[in-house]
Amino acid sequence: MFKLTYYKRIQLSFLLLIFIPLIAVSTVSFLLIRNSMVEKLQLSNENFLNVMIEEMNKTVDDVTFASHFIVNDTNVRANLKSFADTKRIEDYSDYVLFTRIQDLFHLINSKPLNNTIRMYLVNRQHFVISSGTEDLTGFSSTIDKLMKQVDLNEPEKLQWLGMADSGLGSSSYYIARVIYDSSEKQYVSVLLVSIGEAYFNKQLSPVEFGKVAIFDSSGELIAGNDEVSLDSTDSKGSVRTVRNISKSSWKLVYEASAKEWSGPISRTFYLGLIGVILLFLVFSATSVLIARGLHRPIHKLQRVVRQFGMGNLDVRLEVKGRDDIAELGQTLNTMLDQLQQLIYDVEQEQEQKRVMELEALFMQIRPHFLINTLNSIKCSLILSDDKLHSGILDSLMSLLRAYLKVNEPTSLNEECRLLLHYVDIMKIRNEIPLKLDIDLDPATKELIVPKLILQPLVENAIVHGLVDQPSPVISVRSRQVDGGVMIEVEDNGSGVEEETLNGLNCRLMFDADQEGSYQRIGLINVVQRLRLTFGEEATMSLSNRLQGGASVTLYLPLSANHDCLTGGE
Repeated sequence: MFKLTYYKRIQLSFLLLIFIPLIAVSTVSFLLIRNSMVEKLQLSNENFLNVMIEEMNKTVDDVTFASHFIVNDTNVRANLKSFADTKRIEDYSDYVLFTRIQDLFHLINSKPLNNTIRMYLVNRQHFVISSGTEDLTGFSSTIDKLMKQVDLNEPEKLQWLGMADSGLGSSSYYIARVIYDSSEKQYVSVLLVSIGEAYFNKQLSPVEFGKVAIFDSSGELIAGNDEVSLDSTDSKGSVRTVRNISKSSWKLVYEASAKEWSGPISRTFYLGLIGVILLFLVFSATSVLIARGLHRPIHKLQRVVRQFGMGNLDVRLEVKGRDDIAELGQTLNTMLDQLQQLIYDVEQEQEQKRVMELEALFMQIRPHFLINTLNSIKCSLILSDDKLHSGILDSLMSLLRAYLKVNEPTSLNEECRLLLHYVDIMKIRNEIPLKLDIDLDPATKELIVPKLILQPLVENAIVHGLVDQPSPVISVRSRQVDGGVMIEVEDNGSGVEEETLNGLNCRLMFDADQEGSYQRIGLINVVQRLRLTFGEEATMSLSNRLQGGASVTLYLPLSANHDCLTGGE
């Protein structure tokens, strides 16, 4: 990512900062919704099962009521007792009893029982009276099978017989109640209640997803999905509820696998995710187009700056509009104009410097020409046996050579030799019997000093103190002291006034680096050159001698330039 351009990095970061949170929010929402759906599913399942159980309990109550009515009603018991051993209807009295019992069934079915519940009275001869009008021909085998399951010694409770064929092409669940005659100590009839499979299917039909089943006390399936088991242990990721129907021996089992209850949610999530991705792609394309349009002025700025950097100084940005980019472009154009002018000025300055360097090089030719000319004159004077003037010319040429190499350092001994040449010239120029006395400590002769550093001091002594002296003498002495070298330049002239001396010493001490108009500017130059060479601890001071004349004392510290005495070895 960091190898991409700044524009692409911003665009990619922008898209990622939208896409990643969107996916994260969608995923978290899916998980939260799924968990919420599980809770709502369980709650809805509980409510649904409660309604179903309540309906089944109501049905059991209706069956119980009907059985109690038949068992406890005196007239019914009398009719059943009279009909207990009837094998078939042979006379009118049998028909009257049959009709009375059927009327009783009609009375019971008229209100509490629904159409999916049938009642049968089976006497001791297995003659069957039905509460309906269906054909009982194929029901005989079922009656015999059910009667074998009935415990005739249990007349006080309902007996749950289980599922059996109803003879009508479907199955039903049967409940039995023994009608017992306490006077004869035997049963007179058995009431069979048939709850059709359609009843259970109707109760279980509202289940939209998942599987539900009803089991009896023996664990046999009464109705519902045969994939549901009563004792299932594989409940990983599934919702499973087992409820007992309190007024019967039935158990209601509801089971929904993770695929069943989360499938719709997952499909909705994936469809939503696909929609989000499609919208993101559309948004990305739109964003790229918009960002490219916004970046186009910046790209133009970049292209102009690149061309300017490659040497096209006349390139400028075409400014349109009044927005921030336009203002930036106008500022860039102004800056490029200034840079172009600055480059032009620098080129002109460099051209001027080149011309000046050529002129300086040309000017260097003139001193050499002068030195060569003086050398020819010197040779002519020597041939004429004019030693005085040839010596003056020799001194003058030595000074000229020193001026040409003024930026090169020299030794203290060589500097004093140049002073001798300078004094020879000044003697002729000023027509004075000037004497230069040099006394150098041998340890300081090879001290490296700036070239022509002592000449301004000697010149100052001659001009300001020795012109009117009959026997002018200048002494130059050096000695090594702790931490440095002391150089003294003394004369026997008229000295310096105290006020002038104090002012000059003050300036030499504190503000030697500042420019001024003081006439002895050469002394300031000497101090500055010494401090550039030996450091800020280098000093120069002036004083008047007791015997007359002035003295200039130089202190050169060696700590800042430890190799001065060795010539840099």
